Amino acid sequence: MSDALAPEAPPPDPGTPAQLTAQLDGAVLAVPGVDALYSAAPLVATVVASVIATTVEAVTGKPRSTSSVSVSVSVSEKEGGLKIAVKIGVAAPFAAPDVSRRVHDAITDQLDQNGNPVVTEIAVTVARID
Repeated sequence: MSDALAPEAPPPDPGTPAQLTAQLDGAVLAVPGVDALYSAAPLVATVVASVIATTVEAVTGKPRSTSSVSVSVSVSEKEGGLKIAVKIGVAAPFAAPDVSRRVHDAITDQLDQNGNPVVTEIAVTVARID
């Protein structure tokens, strides 16, 4: 019997930020009580992106891509790790604090499946309660 440990498999690659965002979108929407996702980008950034996209469309004549304007789960780098922000709508029979905690847990579970990247912040904002 050998005392040497078997080499560990490399952690799964979370893919591109867009792929990670899509995975997190799915994880959040699967949480009971979440009935909507809203743009996690600050309103000013969303408006500026929309104005730029509209201007480019007017100048080039090419239709703009709306997918680049609205991001439901925001994933960005912050001080050596990921910052994740999400804005949710909560359905009426559910308590917003409980749903928020389950959303946080769903995000951490998804990140664990992706090899547990360093996360400095997870912000869950309840934008609407039915």
